[in-house]
Amino acid sequence: MSGPGGYPQARPPLDAATSYDERRRKKSRTFEGRRRVTAQMASGRSFPELSGAGRQLPKLRTKRVRHGRIFGIRIGQLVSTQVAAAVLLIGAINGPIALAAASFVAIIMLSVTWLRLRRRWAFEWIGTAMRFSGRRHAAAVNTSPTALLEFVSPGSRIEQTELAGDPAAIIVDALGLTAVLELGDPTGMLAEEVSAVPSPVSLLPPAGTEHPPCRIQLLLTGAPAPSLRAGGGTPANSYRQLTEGRLLGYSRAFLAVRVLQAEGWSEEDLRRALSGLVRKLLRRLSPTPARPLGETAALRVIAELAHDDGVGQAQETWPGLRVGTMTQATFRLSRWPDMRIETSRRLVARMLGLPAAATTVSLGAGPRSFNGADTAIDLTIRLAAPDSASLSVASQALRKLLANERATARRLDGEHLDGLTTTLPLGMPTTAAMPGRAASVTIEESQLEGLDLPVGNAGLMLGQNRHKDPVIARLFRPEQTRALLVGGVRCAQLMALRAMAVGARVVVQTARPQAWEPFVRGAAVPGEAIAVIPPGRALDIPPGSALNPLLVLVDIGPVGADNRPGAGWQATMVIRDDFSPADADVASRADLLLVQPLRPQEAQLVGAALGLGETADWLTKIRPDMLGVINRRAVRWAVLSQTPIESQLIGPPVRG
Repeated sequence: MSGPGGYPQARPPLDAATSYDERRRKKSRTFEGRRRVTAQMASGRSFPELSGAGRQLPKLRTKRVRHGRIFGIRIGQLVSTQVAAAVLLIGAINGPIALAAASFVAIIMLSVTWLRLRRRWAFEWIGTAMRFSGRRHAAAVNTSPTALLEFVSPGSRIEQTELAGDPAAIIVDALGLTAVLELGDPTGMLAEEVSAVPSPVSLLPPAGTEHPPCRIQLLLTGAPAPSLRAGGGTPANSYRQLTEGRLLGYSRAFLAVRVLQAEGWSEEDLRRALSGLVRKLLRRLSPTPARPLGETAALRVIAELAHDDGVGQAQETWPGLRVGTMTQATFRLSRWPDMRIETSRRLVARMLGLPAAATTVSLGAGPRSFNGADTAIDLTIRLAAPDSASLSVASQALRKLLANERATARRLDGEHLDGLTTTLPLGMPTTAAMPGRAASVTIEESQLEGLDLPVGNAGLMLGQNRHKDPVIARLFRPEQTRALLVGGVRCAQLMALRAMAVGARVVVQTARPQAWEPFVRGAAVPGEAIAVIPPGRALDIPPGSALNPLLVLVDIGPVGADNRPGAGWQATMVIRDDFSPADADVASRADLLLVQPLRPQEAQLVGAALGLGETADWLTKIRPDMLGVINRRAVRWAVLSQTPIESQLIGPPVRG
């Protein structure tokens, strides 16, 4: 029997993972800080404060720390004004010519001291220009795995060590040691729930002599769906109808844990302190999965976050920087929003949905002051786009988003290399200030407790469950994905169209090109073509990347299981009209199995191959427009929720 809408009305108690509702209820009771995946993540706005009688919130005052000021005036400005007055007085005493020269000198001094351009003083611009002219601006990052690290942080090196009892890598530089933790499970196939990560401030150890100065950096990166690569083509428009632009196609999260050099702390002491801090953080972050990265993984992550695709070089210019094929710009938050407002608390999550190829947000905290009264907190944003025009659009969207929350950010012109360094998991502070010295604008630590910092909510939308929540699969991961689709060409074309919307390149290997030709013509994106190749031809195509993954559809009949190691960010999907005993080996080794309604004998074969037991019987009772999504003996049910564009291009996605 089937319940309302064609969903299975009951499920056998074979495995707790096979019951979606029971598993969700059990996790919600067991794990604090976890929430269901909803489609309001990236760009939506909600106003719970407006549900009742309106009242004005009391004014929130951010604390501005003014170092070296008298009556709000910088000491340097006061001194330069006095010097200019003295110069004028001396010139007046020595005659008209001397007075003219003194006036010129005084005007220059006062202009440099008091002239303010684009929210910065002229002397600050001069200092930025001097630092810009004194450093290297370009480097060939494809010469060695550590070339990019050497470019952004000269003198840094990676060493293999042991942290919290496990092998891990640490980044060593002249000022301290840094370990990198990845949050969430990037290799998990189903993105069902969002983990709420605590703010970095709450993860800092208390001030005192028991710990060296510490800094915690949370790094979130994401790409919108539809992707910038998909543009305004058919896949993008269709996927926008499906998701309403409220889901991310890609996201990852990292935590950089840094201990700083300090008097009385040897390097061996720092290593022990770092290991102990990592061990405590792993317990503190539970149940959110977290793991230290090894040397190879850390270098790969740094390259991916910098969008280094192995092409060209990294180059900094005054208005921005370019790494590989991506033009990038960095911004630093100079005025914080009111964190008592719901939309402000979701500001970081909404930034990840900006119309850029990718957005990276770094939230850093620490070190604490020696008495624990102040903690340096900073937020830096980096936008990446394929060209300057797209980057300008994304920058304007960022400023509009911040303006709506009464926040501001300063574009780091002349300092974009520092911005890149800050938005990589190196734990680097935004300035070379003394340990414990607060930033120029700070925010109360308690106000960051409600900041929404989501982890693990991106991927490819397969359909909707009975609660109208999206069923999301991480088809593209840092490792290769092997999938099997039992249903036919139309459902495969539906998956291909949605994959193109999240930026994937699609290659179809088929023995029936006539079945694919209308779809290939209708789904083509300007500048992007779906490659259709015959069976047996070698695939000579560039590997996939985090922002431009690769989907290979194999539609050539029964094939054996492919056990060859593959590159990350690539998915191979075998398409079968029918499930036969010859497909059992492929199904048992697949990371993801997608099945449309099966015949009884097919369901028995699938159940035997995957150990589903009585749950396999329900695969015969779902509606024609539904999928069974199987991963690690866990079965999910999804309605394909075909859009009008998909219906017109592909037709009903039924078997046969």
